[in-house]
Amino acid sequence: RRFDASALLRCLGLSRRETMLLFTLQLALLGILASIVGALLGWLAQLGLFYLLHDLLPTDVPPGGLLPAVAGIGTGLVALGGFALPPLAALGRVPPLRVLRRDLLPIPPSTWMVYGAALLALGLIMWRLSLDLLLTFALLGGGVIAALILGGLLLLALQSLRRLLAKASLPWRLGLGQLLRHPLAAAGQSLAFGLILLSMALIALLRGELLDTWQNQLPKNAPNYFALNILPADKQAFTDKLVALSAPSAPLYPVVPGRLISINGEPVREIVSKDSSGDRAVQRDLSLTWAADLPAGNKITSGSWWTQQPEGDLPGVSVETQVAESLKLKLGDQMTFSVGGVNREARVTSLREINWDNFQPNFFMIFQPGTLRDLPATYLTSFYLAAGHDQQVVELSRAFPAVTILQVEALLEQLRSILAQVTLAVEYVLLFVLAAGMAVLFSGLQATLDERIRQGALLRALGAERQLLVKARRIEFGLLGAVSGLLAALGSELVSLVLYRFAFDLPWHPHPWLLLLPVIGALLIGGAGVYGTRRALNASPLTVLREG
Repeated sequence: RRFDASALLRCLGLSRRETMLLFTLQLALLGILASIVGALLGWLAQLGLFYLLHDLLPTDVPPGGLLPAVAGIGTGLVALGGFALPPLAALGRVPPLRVLRRDLLPIPPSTWMVYGAALLALGLIMWRLSLDLLLTFALLGGGVIAALILGGLLLLALQSLRRLLAKASLPWRLGLGQLLRHPLAAAGQSLAFGLILLSMALIALLRGELLDTWQNQLPKNAPNYFALNILPADKQAFTDKLVALSAPSAPLYPVVPGRLISINGEPVREIVSKDSSGDRAVQRDLSLTWAADLPAGNKITSGSWWTQQPEGDLPGVSVETQVAESLKLKLGDQMTFSVGGVNREARVTSLREINWDNFQPNFFMIFQPGTLRDLPATYLTSFYLAAGHDQQVVELSRAFPAVTILQVEALLEQLRSILAQVTLAVEYVLLFVLAAGMAVLFSGLQATLDERIRQGALLRALGAERQLLVKARRIEFGLLGAVSGLLAALGSELVSLVLYRFAFDLPWHPHPWLLLLPVIGALLIGGAGVYGTRRALNASPLTVLREG
């Protein structure tokens, strides 16, 4: 849209360099003003975000300071530079003769230059946010591959619609023809809105359903209470009380706090990597126990379980497989623990997989019986008590004041409350992403508005009614939104299937309500598209044709 202005400036005596500098300054001023406004909006949005998370955040949250605003402004300018500089360079190559011949166009910049600058800008922003070069390349590469695959499928779908134009009615031919006239832009906008709707739908899907699905697959009488810090003197009395209440319980496991300090004589902090489960395991005291029998829900994957008494020079210890992997443990390794102020050594005799969903007491480390018997210990168990026995739980707490009783359902309700607030905050942020998508849609419409105005004026001059053009616009943008919603629905189902089956190990079922996404996309993008092109519908045909 700036080619004519650039050609006129060249005719008035500006050099190519001066023309480029003029447009660059204009764009830079617009970018700085827009980024400052965006930083102010971000500061206001932060207040709304804090309000949504008021139950999770401290009452006195420190102010954001100036650095986030500077980072936001810098992000905006880097993105602007990456996406705008290649087409901006074309403005300096507009031939002055264009003022007389409108068909003359500058040599377009290299495709590699256009997309390379955009990817470089995205990479810089992602690296600045993550400070992890490997993560940046992984996300950027995965995003590019996904965009190419999905964009290619959308382009093929658009091309297949071309065969339907011959048999379609006039409004459909006009609407589909406009999409086919700019297939890359249509595929890009459909993909962008599809990913936005996918993100919002996936959060809405997982927010409440994930916990409910997990809870529904638990056994009917799965323990719903945990009892901690049972004193040795109260062990038998507490067991008898549970029997009197007809509350099925797990065995009472002795618990001794201890810290892993070395493996094969080497300090453990020099072995484990940062941010691994093994690192978290050595940063605190572990709950150590001993047992003669393999606990329910545990499965030996390597090595063998032991007999009743320790054998050999060192007692045995069984380690959970994931912790063993992060600690780089293997069978026969010697581990040293600091327990009760003294060091205790043990040898790895088996590795175990644990079913963490059975609400039974589970432990990373289980020692052979007799290994820690001389140390002071408390006991831990879990039990099931049917609903309506709240008074009995209160009496149990009063009878054993040293025992801590945790109600699983209360913990799950608290977890649901936290998840609801966090997902609401994420959806709140995604509304800004949706607003950005709308801004991109409107800017794309502005780029083609002159063409749409001329096309509408010509059709009106040939006898087309305004209602026909409105219907064609609705079909064009409604179809774009419906394809975006369909992409979001299919993507949400696929992502939820992968998460349920491979990440959470939960049963998956289809979600028919996701079929509303194509309707929502059609209404949302269709309404925005018709609104953004209203000038093309309202322009006087006579005025437009005279100017042409």
